[in-house]
Amino acid sequence: MDNDLGRKIRLLRHRRSLTQQEVAYRTGISTPHISSIERGERHPSLEYAIRIAEALGVPIGYFCDGQELTSLPDDTSYGGPMDLPAYLQSFVMREAAQPYIAMAHRVSRLEESDYEMLCAMIEIMAQRKKLRTLSDSSM
Repeated sequence: MDNDLGRKIRLLRHRRSLTQQEVAYRTGISTPHISSIERGERHPSLEYAIRIAEALGVPIGYFCDGQELTSLPDDTSYGGPMDLPAYLQSFVMREAAQPYIAMAHRVSRLEESDYEMLCAMIEIMAQRKKLRTLSDSSM
């Protein structure tokens, strides 16, 4: 398989001083899948390629043209899992966290009105659970 795309992704990741786990965290794509893309064993779907480009702070065009990367835009918006509180660091670095991270990634891409509705629904469910817990403990 052609490894040009995987090579570019690995080069960008190294230039950003990111691990495959950090890219996986940023994209919601599993670490083994990132690794297989970098090795040229798999090709990412368009959605995954867009996620990877966003995670690495480059336009998707960096992967599409035949030119080498000469300069990269600054990417200081996110330093990786080490910027998170300690209790979250240990969680996100585990492979078992990938489904939750992928869901969080999808939620973060919702339109604002859909996001607000989802937050309101979660708040209502949390309030109901709290009321049930209180009523159960008073019996």
